Amino acid sequence: MIAFPPTLPMFKSVLLAACLTSSALAQPGLSGIVQDTFKGPIDGANITVWDAETGKGVRTSSSMGSFSLGGLAEGDYLFKVEKDGRSPVLGAFHLVGDVPHNINVVVLSADAQNTETAGAGSPLRSSVRPPRSSAKPPKVRPAQVKKKVNPAYPDAERKAGIEGTVKIAMIILPDGTMNDLVVLSAPNSNLAVAALLAVRRWQYSPTYLDDQPVEASLTVDVTFQKR
Repeated sequence: MIAFPPTLPMFKSVLLAACLTSSALAQPGLSGIVQDTFKGPIDGANITVWDAETGKGVRTSSSMGSFSLGGLAEGDYLFKVEKDGRSPVLGAFHLVGDVPHNINVVVLSADAQNTETAGAGSPLRSSVRPPRSSAKPPKVRPAQVKKKVNPAYPDAERKAGIEGTVKIAMIILPDGTMNDLVVLSAPNSNLAVAALLAVRRWQYSPTYLDDQPVEASLTVDVTFQKR
């Protein structure tokens, strides 16, 4: 049975019958590469994807670094990539219609001093900018956050006094929405998921390049501190 993050207790009750297997999926969905910073593609990494609203999930594994999950409906999803000896990688993405979505997951060796830490070696992708037709210096107006949602501090971490900062990389799209969020560092997976669930609800103004809205890469910090 798929084990969903403990910060989402409602997901634990999802029946195995509600979890689709990768062999039963045929429509476009999520695909990508799992690789090590130095050793290249990773075989046998476990990739779990679950609906951010319902908790229904699917799981597959990488073969020669590649993985694919089809049949995912349009909506918001979270994912977790796990491999023995590596820190788990957690992130979030949005699917639009039947458009295939691709990500590049870079895993890191687990911290020998703290095996609970989570994080990726790099963002899922870089922002895409249109070519400029002018030789003048670019005029950039960065994205500005319009609304923040505070994360829910997981009870287990609060009671245990586990504190720290979750660093999240993401892409701000030309309409101000966000996609391709990934946790670059976190004290543990529970805090990583809690931060993702909050940040994916933040709202931004677009980034403007020469007065045109464009994609932009952004990194934010979410701090959990017991008071």
